Parts: sequence; structure tokens; C-alpha cells
Amino acid sequence: MDNIDEVKIGKTSCHFWEPQDFEKQCRRWLEGSDFIHVVTLNPEMVMRAETDNDFRTAINGAKARVPDGAGLVWARWYIRSQFWTLLPSLLAFPFISAIRITGVDLVQTLANLCQTDNKSMYLLGGTQLQSSKTKELLQRNFPKLQVFTAGPHQYAPEGPDWIIKDIKEKKPAVLLVAYGAPAQSLWIEKHKETLAGVKIAVGVGGAFAILSEDKPRAPLLLRRLNLEWMWRLILEPSRLQRIWQATVRFPLLINEYKKNA
Repeated sequence: MDNIDEVKIGKTSCHFWEPQDFEKQCRRWLEGSDFIHVVTLNPEMVMRAETDNDFRTAINGAKARVPDGAGLVWARWYIRSQFWTLLPSLLAFPFISAIRITGVDLVQTLANLCQTDNKSMYLLGGTQLQSSKTKELLQRNFPKLQVFTAGPHQYAPEGPDWIIKDIKEKKPAVLLVAYGAPAQSLWIEKHKETLAGVKIAVGVGGAFAILSEDKPRAPLLLRRLNLEWMWRLILEPSRLQRIWQATVRFPLLINEYKKNA
């Protein structure tokens, strides 16, 4: 993989590309013969990987782990800084540009590549409303793109069998899995040997919810200030514990790794 910067973050690592370089890499993957698992990584997932052996094995088994969460960009900068200490670096980070490869943006990048190369996509997970509305959006923005969706189902580690069969029959080049973490990474790793025809499989988390407008995306200003977590907390106060993991425990973890490096 060209033009890539891999940084060890906790017990896993993250791959950093410029967006245009990652798009070129995805095109090469689509033209190749290998199955490529892409993880859209965030601080919560890094924290879980510290203690969940199965999840850590699944994400470390992926070909690429890209920074969906701004906290990963902060971690890369902070780990390599010789001058910044923890608190000042966190206070300064909202004013630093964080180049990410989010699940939402990646869905549309892959859709464009598939349309150009006459390849298809398969949407798995999310609610039925989210997947159908996301399909409508993609077909509206990319009129020549063929998009498949799974019917109503519950997440099941073993498949379920009819979904595995459907994917094998339709042979999409790109499989987007929106089961959330850790389920989507575990599912992709478990079934990667049986998904004939799939070139790129991506765990996209809540991307269908945002693309379908079932949930609003954070305002651009908050995204530019690397404060998207604040928007999520406003919308879903029940996420407080998860936000705590990402905004408090994650920086402390990275600080410990940096001191012990």
C-alpha cells in the first residue's frame, strides 16, 4: 500500500492516507483479486480492543484501519510530538485540521468508484428504513450504480445463512456492513472466506443512519473543530459512557503508551 503512514495506537494500529491516495488504493483493490477488510476506527473501538481479545484479533486482521474518529488523528499527532503535554494538546486540537476517512464519506467514495467501473454494492445492517433510504440516496447520486440491500433480519454471527447465500449470488464488489462495533468487524472476519466476489468489505457503523437522514450529521463547524462527539452526546445522552471512553479514557491511555514507549 503506497503513501500510507501506519501508527501504533494502543494494542492496534491505524493507517493514515490522504483521501485522494486512499481513493486510488480502493480502485486498485477493486481491480484486484483479494478480499479486503477495511475498519473505520474510532477511539471507542481502540478502548474495546484493549480488553476484548476477539475484537482485537478481528480488527488487527483487517487489511486497513482508517481514522473515522478525530481522536485517532489527535493520537497520531500527540504520540509523535516531542513538546506537547497531554492537556495542552487536547485544548489545542479543536484548532488543528483533522483529515479523516469517515464511514459516511467512504460509502460515497466507493459508490462513485463502483459506478465508474460498473460494479455493484450491497448494504447490510442498519434498520430497514436506513438501508432503503441509503439505497435511494446512492442511486439518486450515482444513477448507473447497482445497489442491493438485505431484507429485514436480526444480526446473527453465523450469517444468517440466507444472507450469506444472497451475497454469494449477487457477487457485489463492495459490501457495507452497518452492525456497529464490535459486531460488524467480527462478522466480516468470520465470513471473509465465504463471500465470493466481494473485493472490499467495510464496517460503516452509523453511516446508513446519517445518509438516510434518520439521524442528523453533526454541523460542519463542530466537525471542523473536532467536536463531533459533543453533537452525539446532545442527540443521545445515553451515549455518555461511550463518550467518556472516547474523550477521557482514550487520551489517558494514549498518554500512558507514550510515556512507556
